[in-house]
Amino acid sequence: MAEAVVDDSFAVDGDRSLHLECFGAGRPVIVFDAGTDTAGASFWRSERVFRDLAHDTEVCAYDRAGLGESDPAPDHARVLDDAVADLDALLTAAAIPGPYVLVGSSGGGFNVYQHAGRHPQNVTGLVMLDVPRGQSSITEEELGGTWRDNSEHMDYVSIEHQMDLARLPIPAIPVTVVAASNGQSADPAEQKVWLEGSSHPVFVTLSGGHEIYRDAPEETAQEIRKVLELARAQ
Repeated sequence: MAEAVVDDSFAVDGDRSLHLECFGAGRPVIVFDAGTDTAGASFWRSERVFRDLAHDTEVCAYDRAGLGESDPAPDHARVLDDAVADLDALLTAAAIPGPYVLVGSSGGGFNVYQHAGRHPQNVTGLVMLDVPRGQSSITEEELGGTWRDNSEHMDYVSIEHQMDLARLPIPAIPVTVVAASNGQSADPAEQKVWLEGSSHPVFVTLSGGHEIYRDAPEETAQEIRKVLELARAQ
């Protein structure tokens, strides 16, 4: 893989900074958001789907607050809008121009979906990689503790509730849901919820597990590439 065009940390909130890595060249930029409790920069750079797409356009990945090379998360319960504000501030500080194609895996899908709802002018396409629908009835015990028990200080009970019952509307953009045949959803079709409001909704089930980008990297990259081309045509 070629040398990074961005590999640095940028201030997002006073003295707090987040780490960002970008590779390749082209527009729109594809921004990858990793699953829960995963340092996205080091994670995505090692994945074939990320490396392959760097030949098509600029691709970026980052460490959310409390993970990897980013600073610790603020000491209070955080919700999706906090994560969205962090990424928006990071891309602005790093002078990465939008609008973006956002790719979210697992819990990272909640972040990118909320980002599209909160900043519709800055998102031109979404790809959801095996992102189960929200579960409004889930408890702290099922999630393994309160916001104090995870590095990102995210209030996952509130987040699951919002993603099930109070999702923001997203702009009329291309959205592709890539479900896994053996992923986290008992019925992969439940993930079609993420297509609501899309101008070009696509649902595809690939053979593999929850880490579908790893089990089917060529097919996953191709689905992302299709959204990229649609975004370029808008």
